Amino acid sequence: MYEPTLIVNNTRVPGIIDIVTGPEPLWGDGTGRRAMDGHYSGTFTGYFTTIEIKFGKVTDSEFNLIKQLLEHPFLEGVQFALEKDMENYKQGDLFTEDFYNGQAIKSSPLPCGGYWNEFNVVLTAIDGRPQRT
Repeated sequence: MYEPTLIVNNTRVPGIIDIVTGPEPLWGDGTGRRAMDGHYSGTFTGYFTTIEIKFGKVTDSEFNLIKQLLEHPFLEGVQFALEKDMENYKQGDLFTEDFYNGQAIKSSPLPCGGYWNEFNVVLTAIDGRPQRT
């Protein structure tokens, strides 16, 4: 059975209610729309794995641990459970990849104190997926 799991630096990240993975197309130099005809232009770099991590309400200590584990530009050897079968891996198997996190982790404390509201974090893989021909 699938359980949303994320392990960073050999520590299981707490408070996760869902993990959604997917391919994200990334573009390189000259990306944008042409002014005259609106066509998209740029250099396609490839597809990279993204992980959207959805957190429920967490305690102060859990929130601090999540920030300590995930709020870094580069995260090596991140393990995450697959939500569906992928090539030789089955649903729930741990898959390992290197990611970067380009954002600060934000939430707001609950009025009762000691807890934080739900929030999301998105990680993007450093290496692209092999292209199918």
